[in-house]
Formats: sequence, structure tokens, C-alpha cells
Amino acid sequence: MLKVRAKELEREHKELGVAELIGRWSATDESAVYVATGGARATADVLTELRDQILSLAAASGYPDAPTSDQSTIFDLRVAECLHRTMHLAPAEAAASDVWAFLSLVLMPDIAQWRFPGPTASNRAYRERILGSRLDRHVFGRLWWRAQLVYAPDDLDPYAALRVLGEAAFDQIYARRSALGGSPHLVKSILRVWNSLDLKGIPERETLRDFLKRLLRLAPFVVFDAVDEEALDAELRAIARETVLAALVLAGWSGYAASQRADVAAPLSAQIGST
Repeated sequence: MLKVRAKELEREHKELGVAELIGRWSATDESAVYVATGGARATADVLTELRDQILSLAAASGYPDAPTSDQSTIFDLRVAECLHRTMHLAPAEAAASDVWAFLSLVLMPDIAQWRFPGPTASNRAYRERILGSRLDRHVFGRLWWRAQLVYAPDDLDPYAALRVLGEAAFDQIYARRSALGGSPHLVKSILRVWNSLDLKGIPERETLRDFLKRLLRLAPFVVFDAVDEEALDAELRAIARETVLAALVLAGWSGYAASQRADVAAPLSAQIGST
């Protein structure tokens, strides 16, 4: 949809509650345009069916009442899979912020407002969640991309890796997408390795941040997509061990004790199961 129209709706919706927005949704809008990449155009019936599916998932998480933290987490995981399975988008289409603005402002404004209420957020944060100015923040766009990056079509559960990291942790990867987050091959390896670590007693968020920084330093010298799965997992596991070791030493552990604990956290010979 056209940006002028999207900003107009964003300003209006910010002041409205879920109950007021329920009657404002539509499967069409005069400003709707189609991205230049082409592809099959979604009909009003298809879009209505998508809304019905997402609405059902929202209702299971407390909609229209405000969701708890656990309900929000469950909703996000289910919607990520639903959007990816249902929308049949090419990555080039999903990179268009207008696609997501249409969903949050026209097709599902009530659900978007329910998930991220305008009055409780700053203007900037609300715009990112609703307009799609940052796809890693958009209420729906970020979920499609999470599913896209972990999707493993040959696995029994192609979306199992969605449950490995929470939103904040996954955002750390996607925020570095120019070097890391744009490669499903690398993201899947990160998730496999991270899921196998024993980080009990070790601050996970800070450790992940340092782990990703170490990967970023390698990025100019390694074409991650050219490295086979087994070798890439082994390389990332070695980096994870270095990260844990450094964190423990900084926390005051002796070199020997830190090395022993790092071996437990990320043993280099461990086998990593498929996510």
C-alpha cells in the first residue's frame, strides 16, 4: 500500500483500541499496489482466510483481552509458522515493507493493536511495529522472516527451530542480517549449535551477543553458505567454546576452571542433532 496512506492509518489507529479497530478491517484498500517482483496476486477471499487463521490463533492466546507474556510468545510462534505456510512469499516480496503495512493496517489492524498496543509504546516503537520501517520489528513481518530463516523442509517438523531462541535472542541474529541473518544455512547452524550448549549459570544473552560478534569478525573471510553443514557446525561450536571461555575468565574464573567449564558447555566432539 502507498506510504502516505499507511502513515495516515497508523496515526488514526494509534489512538484507537482493539474493540474500535475490529470493525475497520478490510481485505482491500484503494491505495493497495503490487510489488514489482510480480508473483500471484492474493484475492480478497485468500486474504480473508488468512485473517481468519490469525484471528483464531489470537483468540487462543486471549484476544481481545490483553495477552500475558506467555500467550504473546505462543501466539508469535504459531503465527510465524502460519504466515510462512500460508502466504507463499518469495524473499524479495517479503522484503517489501508495504506488504506488512497492509496486513497490520488494513487486513488485521485489531490484531496488530492487540499484540502491540499504541498507547503503551513510544511513537517510534509503534511505527516500527506497524508500518514495517524495520522488518525485524514489524508485528507480522518479523515472524515471517524468523520462519523463513529456520525453515527445514526435509525435517519432520520444518519449523522446530523457531522454539530454540526467544524473540530478543533471535533479533540479535536478524539485526546482523547483512552479514549473518540473511543466510538460512548459517542461521540453522547457529540454532543447532546454540541448542546443544550447556549454559547453566552462564548469562545467555550476553554470551550470544559476544558469540555473534566473533562470527561477524569471520564474515569478511568466510563464505558461510559454501561450507558444508558438518564443517560449519564444528566451526561454530569452536567459536562458542571460545566465547564461553572468555566470559568465564572475565567473570573471575581461573584459566583451568574456565577451560574445564567451557569443555562442558561446548565440547568440540559433541554430536549435534537436527533441529
